[in-house]
Amino acid sequence: MVMLIHVSFVCQIPQEIAQRGPAGQTFGLLARLCVCVCLCGFLKRNLIGRPQMANEIRIQPPAETLVRGQAMTVPIVLALDRRLKVRGIHGKFLGAEETKAVYTTTSTDSKGRVTTQTHTAVQQVEIVSQDHLLAGNEKKGFFGNISDAVATMLGGGKHDTLEPREYPFEVEVSIPDDAPATHAAQKSRVFYELSIQVDVPAGFDLKATQSFQVEPLPVAAYEAAPVRTRYPDDAGRGLFDSLVSPDARLEMALAADKVRPGELIEGIFTIESHKPINCRRILVQLVGIENSEARGHKDMHVHLGDRHDLGSPGTVTGNYTQEFSLPAETTAPLTARGKLFSIEWFVQIQLDVPWAKDPTIRVPIELLPRA
Repeated sequence: MVMLIHVSFVCQIPQEIAQRGPAGQTFGLLARLCVCVCLCGFLKRNLIGRPQMANEIRIQPPAETLVRGQAMTVPIVLALDRRLKVRGIHGKFLGAEETKAVYTTTSTDSKGRVTTQTHTAVQQVEIVSQDHLLAGNEKKGFFGNISDAVATMLGGGKHDTLEPREYPFEVEVSIPDDAPATHAAQKSRVFYELSIQVDVPAGFDLKATQSFQVEPLPVAAYEAAPVRTRYPDDAGRGLFDSLVSPDARLEMALAADKVRPGELIEGIFTIESHKPINCRRILVQLVGIENSEARGHKDMHVHLGDRHDLGSPGTVTGNYTQEFSLPAETTAPLTARGKLFSIEWFVQIQLDVPWAKDPTIRVPIELLPRA
């Protein structure tokens, strides 16, 4: 449907030119003929018999994990089951930090109606970029592709005709010594991909992509220090909290401010209240705050770990102290910082108080990669 609309739009131009005398009529006829030739060739090469086409690109890396500072040779096979005209075979290895930010815009028309639209901004910060010409010609621009496609349909064009068989190639890829580890979160990701494209004139290009993993930089030994936070002393208690939250002072301390996945987070917390508080439950969990920026827009996502019930103390008056252990387990990315994103983790204690805003306290903790 889109193709027919496009062809109809193109054919309107020769009709307008044809109204400008004999010269215009001749040019319009030639333009229509050119469009028809291109369209027929396009249908013949790409739509007729397309389900039977089995031409493919196979990227066969020796491993899916890249090592910093070491080059990897990646074998590539172009398998053809029929003849194919090829302008060029191009490869691109790209590593980048990608961030997303969702934002809204509002507009008001002449009648005062307000329209709100949601947009997603995406931005990439390049880590490594390597271009490879495996065969044929360099990439052409938009108009160069059109003119060469027309020439191909008329029997010319700059291309090679490949016979049905397998064509082996090799691409060497490498990453810097300080390349960040791969991760995929809600608002950010770090990726390394090798993409291969076979440039087919006046037809569908063959494409294939291979993703690679990069492990976090090893942290052999680290020094952990105790950390503590008080509420509302360290985080000021606002007017809203003073109205809807119970009058209580919370304090939490962790034995270490750094931990690896699978280890236990050891901590202790204290509730201090001069008035009785009905505390139905005490919940502890890991909370990750992911901040991102893209095209000047900022966004945030909260990663929530599993909640662990520390018990039901009932009515609390004066001081209440309890120790706890929390497994450092999460399916979200660990602590990470990039140029346009950050993922910070906290241990959160929440009191379940009926008919009031639940008092909450958080202590920062760094989740390190496994040894």
